Amino acid sequence: MTTFPRRYTVRAAFPVIAILVVVAACESSDKVPPKGATITVAANPATIPLASGPECVGLLNVPDCGTANVVATVASELGIPLPGQDVRFSSTAGFLFLGSKTNPIDAANIPIRTDKFGNATVNLITSTTATVTAKSGLATPGTLTINTVSGNLSTIILNQDTTSSGCAPDLNLGSCSETVCFVAQALDSNTQGVPGVVLLFVLQNNVFNGSTLSGTFVNQAVTTDVNGKATSKFTPDSGTCPTQCSAGQGKSCRGEVVVTTQGASFQSNTQVLTVTAP
Repeated sequence: MTTFPRRYTVRAAFPVIAILVVVAACESSDKVPPKGATITVAANPATIPLASGPECVGLLNVPDCGTANVVATVASELGIPLPGQDVRFSSTAGFLFLGSKTNPIDAANIPIRTDKFGNATVNLITSTTATVTAKSGLATPGTLTINTVSGNLSTIILNQDTTSSGCAPDLNLGSCSETVCFVAQALDSNTQGVPGVVLLFVLQNNVFNGSTLSGTFVNQAVTTDVNGKATSKFTPDSGTCPTQCSAGQGKSCRGEVVVTTQGASFQSNTQVLTVTAP
C-alpha cells in the first residue's frame, strides 16, 4: 500500500479548503443590480387601519396593530425591471416578516430576491407610522412612509369651503388672484370622523383644450383633526395663469381637485375647478 508523508496530506487539503471557501462566499453574497438602478417602494394598504388581534400582542406586545404588504421594485437605469436581485428591507417601526402572522419569519435586513417582474415582497406589522427602506447594492434606495389610523377608514369626502375668510364663493374663478378653500373629512364605516389620517390635496386632469392650470396648495399634506377633518387652500399660479387661462385669448383652464391618503389607497370624490381670467 502506498503511503504519503503527513506534510503532503496537509498541503493537498489546501486547494480543497480554498475552493470550499470561495463557493461559500459566492453562495452567501447578495446578487445586486448595477450602478444607476433604482428601487421604488409601494404598500397595500399605504394607510393601515389599527385593530386588536392576537398577533398584536404576540409580535409587538401592543393591543392594536395593522398589516401591510410592501413591494420593492428594482429597475435598471432605463427603467427595465430586474429579476433575480437581492433586496434588504428595514423599517423605523413595527416588524418585517415573511410567511403568515401566525408563523412569521423575521425579514429585516435579510436578502429577498426579486421575481420575474423585478419585485421583492415583505410584510409589515406595526402599531404606528413607519418608514420602510429597501436597498440593493449601488441602486438608489427606495423609501415609503406607511401611516396608521385608529378606526376603520372607509371613505373620504371632499367639499368646497365657502364660509372661511378669503375664500372664493364657488369653483368658477374669474381671476387668477382668487383662492379656493377645501375641507375634506375621513370617515369610518359608521360615518364617524377618523382622526390622525394624513390626507394629500392633489390637482389632476389639469390640461384642458391645450391650457394648463397650475397652482399651489397651502398645507398640501394635512393630518385630520379629532373630527376627521383637514382643510387646505388652492391659488392659481400667478406666472402662468394670466396667459394660460386668458378669456381675452379665447382660453380657459380646468382641473380636478381630489384628496387621497399616502399611497392613494383611499381617494375622495372630485371637485372640478375652472379659471377664466380677464
